[in-house]
Amino acid sequence: MAYTNDDEALQQWPVECWDVALQYLKTSHEMVRKLLEALLGNLGAELDDSKIDGFIGKKMVNMNFYLTCPNPELTIGVRHHSDMDTLTILLQDGIGGLYIKVPKDVNMEKKGEWVEIPPISGALIINISDMLQIWSNGRYKSAEHLVHTTSTKSRVSIPIFTTHNQHKRLHHYPKWWRKMEQLVIKNFCFQIT
Repeated sequence: MAYTNDDEALQQWPVECWDVALQYLKTSHEMVRKLLEALLGNLGAELDDSKIDGFIGKKMVNMNFYLTCPNPELTIGVRHHSDMDTLTILLQDGIGGLYIKVPKDVNMEKKGEWVEIPPISGALIINISDMLQIWSNGRYKSAEHLVHTTSTKSRVSIPIFTTHNQHKRLHHYPKWWRKMEQLVIKNFCFQIT
């Protein structure tokens, strides 16, 4: 459910979940702004509110339902991927099934392995996504993840995807990179078709 304004959401979103989904989206917005301000501030960026809002100007709420599967080892709820937005905020139920791939360049035991992210009641999962990896020149890594189904219970997850205003021209932020040793991500093209 893409969000542009309340009136459009009321007209296009399912009436059964409109008010709850909109409240979840709006409640999460300020948290996302503060997270992004901290993450970009860590890169040396000083952004005013309008620029931060430009990074997360487009929002979308999904409601994902994964049915039980008698043979979950034969199927995947969602194949491995990374999110192309800036930040993803995920609310998941208590069933579990979300896995992330531990990058090979981190100092952990399970390098390159898939690790389950156990659900914690009342907690949200924050994913660094592709656009933030690009803007940070690779200092922040987009989280590669997948979802497994279970044989015992159906699973529900509700992600909010936040991304830049599509109509704005995208570019690198070289003044942030002067503090970094080398330019890792040189050129990119972003397009939704």
